[in-house]
Formats: sequence, C-alpha cells, structure tokens
Amino acid sequence: MSRQKPGRNDPCPCGSGKKYKACHAAEDRARETAAPPAAAAHPLANDLQAALELLGGEDLSRVSAALDHLGTLLAQWGPAPGLRFDAESFDKHVSRELDRLEEAVARDPAQARNTLRLGTVRELGTRAFLEKLRATLLARATTAGLSSEDRQALCLGALLSSTPKSGRFQPEDRPVLDVVFGVQFREWGARHGQQLASKLETLAASADLSDEAREVLRKAGEGELDPLVKYVESDPQLASRIAQEARERSVRVETAMRQSLTPSVFTPEEQVWLTSVLWEPLNALKAPGLDAKARSAAVSSFLGAVRAALDSDREVLTGMVERMRARAKDPELDEATRAFFTDAAVAFEAEPVRMVLAAILTSYSEPQARSAEEQVVRADLEAKPRWTAEDLEPYRELLGEMNLPAAAERIRRAQEWLRAHPITM
Repeated sequence: MSRQKPGRNDPCPCGSGKKYKACHAAEDRARETAAPPAAAAHPLANDLQAALELLGGEDLSRVSAALDHLGTLLAQWGPAPGLRFDAESFDKHVSRELDRLEEAVARDPAQARNTLRLGTVRELGTRAFLEKLRATLLARATTAGLSSEDRQALCLGALLSSTPKSGRFQPEDRPVLDVVFGVQFREWGARHGQQLASKLETLAASADLSDEAREVLRKAGEGELDPLVKYVESDPQLASRIAQEARERSVRVETAMRQSLTPSVFTPEEQVWLTSVLWEPLNALKAPGLDAKARSAAVSSFLGAVRAALDSDREVLTGMVERMRARAKDPELDEATRAFFTDAAVAFEAEPVRMVLAAILTSYSEPQARSAEEQVVRADLEAKPRWTAEDLEPYRELLGEMNLPAAAERIRRAQEWLRAHPITM
C-alpha cells in the first residue's frame, strides 16, 4: 500500500472499491486533527502551582511562613543526605569564622551572626549543592502522609533552589539556603551544647556576664541545654568568648602536663593499652629526617590512630574525665593540682583527640600504680625490649586479683592487638 495520501476521487487504499472520499477520508481527517493524548499529570503539579502563586503574590509573609515551615520539616527529619551542607565543611567553616569574628561580635553580635550566615551561604551554597537540595526536596514532597502545607513548603524550597544552567548566580539571593543554615547551625550548637556548658563554667564568674547568660548557665547545669543553644545562636559574642576560653584552657593543661609535679592523666593500664595500639604510628611520627610532606602524613596517621583508639574504647575517655572531676574536688590535693584537673576535665571532654595526643607526647609524669605489686609488674614490663601478648599476661592476672575487671579487660584487648602487632621497645 502506498504511503502517499490518496486524492478524494482515488480508490480508497483499504481495497473496498469505493472512492477515498466516500470511504476512509473522514476517519483519517478526524484522526489528523485530534489533539495528542494528554501526558500524565505530575504528582506535585498542584503543589508546585500553589508554590509559584505564593512566590508571585504580594503577601510575602506567606512566603516567610512557608519557609519557616520548611525549616521545621528539615529539623524533624534530621541531617539527612541532601538536606544539609557537608557536615565537616560546615563545622570547620563555622568554627573558623567565629574565631575571625571575635572583634566584630564585641561591637554588634546581631550583625556578626548575619555575617556568619552570609559567609557560610556563599561558601557552601554552590550550584551543585542547590541542585541536590532541589532534587531531595521534590523527592521528599512525594512522601506519603504529608499535608498540603508540607508539600507546598517543600515545593517552595525546591523552586527557590533552582539555578540558571549557565552564568553566575548569588547564593545569598536564595532564602532557602538561609533556612538550611539556620537549622544546621542550631544542630551544630546542640552537638556542642554539653561542651559549651562545661566551657562556660569559668565565664560564670565574669563580672560582665549578663543576667540572661547566667540564667542560661543555670539551666544548662541542670541538664536543660536548649536555652544555651538558642542563646549562643543569637549571641556570637558569647561563642567567641567560649572559643577563646577553650584555647586558653587547652594551653594551660598542656603546659601543666610538661611539669614534673603534675600527675599523669592516665592509669597504668590505659598507658599500656595506648602504647600498644599507637606504637607504630608514634614511631613513624618520631622517625628522623622526615620532609614536610612525610611529616604531615605521619601526623595525620597518628591523629587518625588516636581517634580510632578512642572510638574503639569509649570508656577510656569517660573514665578519664570522671577521674579528673573527682580529683578536682579532692581536699587532699593542693589547690594548683585541683585547678589542673578542673581544667583538664573540660579540655579532654571538648577536644579528646588533641588532649590525649598532648598527654602521650608531652606528659612528664608516669601513671601512679595502685599497689606495690602493680608497680613491680609495670617495672618488669617496661624493662622488656619487646612486648608480646604473653608479656602482658602477668599484669592482666594481677588486675583481676585486684578486683579491677575493666582494667584487666583493657589489658586483654591490648594482648589481642599485640598478637598481630608485637612491638619492639
């Protein structure tokens, strides 16, 4: 059959013998003029249209309310992928900027916070991030069980995350990024809340601390951290002072650990365990003749090993901090030693990797044995040129006899490590 359309008086291609005009002409004409089949409607078509109308309306308060609701949803869902700036980049940026803004916050805390927000949005609100945010918000909007208000807020956020495919754009013109910053900054404050409460202890005695700050401190001391987080969020000046106090405290602790009269922060079995698991990266760090690149790699490796060790046995840090707090209140210790343990408890809890690293590398004093028998066993162990799992067995048995099961378990874990990694002293 010819593909060419027949004339009106030509025979119909169907083979009926009739003229085309009297056979299939009308049917073909109707088919040609019919509208194409409608595409399936987008599941968010109505919600996207409502969000567009919201943006095009004159009542900006409705847009603001929808963005507030979006922030509530983001907070409820937590730091899910695509709904937050990169966590590590955000933490580094905020910490760095709070230090840099120290003088600015003293003059105008509100303006300093705005500067922090603006700088964060410009730094992290990239085109790639906005594209991912847009896709994630649209995907979330299709979740079953959401209200129309939820879907409209998510669609509004998605529309505000759209960027031109080429050319420059200004992240600060995307209010959805302000929403992400606000939620993530609050979460950042919550993660640091307990540390902030501890670090504020010394500021409580400051004569110029406001009544509001003192009330926040009181609540934080009772375990109510949300007011503290909100206060720090609204007053970067306080955060700056906290950061400064933390730096000064860490320096005091590190300086004290270098002095012969300062007690060790470790128990004997903690030192044995740390020596075992950190021996290889510690030796690499101390190797002579390292160039800048090799030393940087060695430092990174050692920091990673310290972090991994603390993560593998979280009770080490918990026990250390509890001992420090107890010794800070020990009336048998002199005032300087009690002050050291007060500072150390806060510093080790706030920056465990850094402070454990400092204690390993710079501490002058050896851990104090709890009995004469322990002192003898530890001396015998220190005299050995090589440590194996069998070398630690007498120490493990002694700790069991001393009714120190946690300490004995730590030595057993050191033995497990040494079976695969014997060390030469």
